[in-house]
Order: sequence, then structure tokens, then C-alpha cells
Amino acid sequence: MRAISFARSEQTVPLVYIDIIQCAQHALREATLAASDLDALDITGDALRQLVDIARAEVRHD
Repeated sequence: MRAISFARSEQTVPLVYIDIIQCAQHALREATLAASDLDALDITGDALRQLVDIARAEVRHD
């Protein structure tokens, strides 16, 4: 994946976005290497649950 670059150096990526990107990258990597289609679906389902937890925490400002 390409690194995120900004026009101005003072621009930063919120940590929640980094968490989301890392979660998605990890899930894609693991699903690609899964032994079966069902295992890949389980992995992606777990990742979606994690993304929901991240989103809920962001809304609640946890």
C-alpha cells in the first residue's frame, strides 16, 4: 500500500483512520491466506465487527 502524503506537512491522519486501515489490511491479508472460503468469510466478518467497534468508540468519544 502507498503511504499517505499531504500537500502540507502539518496535515495529519487521525489515529482512528490508521486503526481502520490496519484492521482492513490485516483482514484482507488473513482472508487471502485462509484455508477455505468459509474461513475467509469468518475472517472478514470478524474484521467488520472490529470496524463497528471502532466506529462506535469514535461516536462515543471513548
